[in-house]
Amino acid sequence: MDTYALIIMKPDALERELVEKILSRFIEKGFKIELVGYKKVTEGLILAHYSEVIEKLGDWFRELIIKDFVGKDMIPVILSQDGINAVENARFLTGATDPIKADKGTIRGDFGIDSMEAANHENRSCFNLIHCSDSIETFVSECKLWFDDQTIKGFVVGK
Repeated sequence: MDTYALIIMKPDALERELVEKILSRFIEKGFKIELVGYKKVTEGLILAHYSEVIEKLGDWFRELIIKDFVGKDMIPVILSQDGINAVENARFLTGATDPIKADKGTIRGDFGIDSMEAANHENRSCFNLIHCSDSIETFVSECKLWFDDQTIKGFVVGK
């Protein structure tokens, strides 16, 4: 039985031309690429995507993500993997949110060149290359944000 995970290539992954290398890592670990999208980030999209974090951290984070993401390109990718743990396995392969704390062998640990400390000091988002949904529920809600309903019909229950 296949299960699904959503990753989103952030602007720094595109700018550093790491998309192919990152996707290759997932393929090497038994993931299949099911769907690749492309979005030029709008304010509405990024605010919806980070709504829970904004609620937790407040207006300073809201302004930060608008400044750092709006107008930039991002690539959402739906992956599948045999078994029940695609989200968990994708997150493990992605590595810790702070690249400096990510284990070697993970995407952020091997390709990351930033840290949360540096980002906070410079009042910007951390360049951590990739977003990965953290649960099946988040996978569903984020797919609905990043893809149109017809496109994700076969991947998201109830569509």
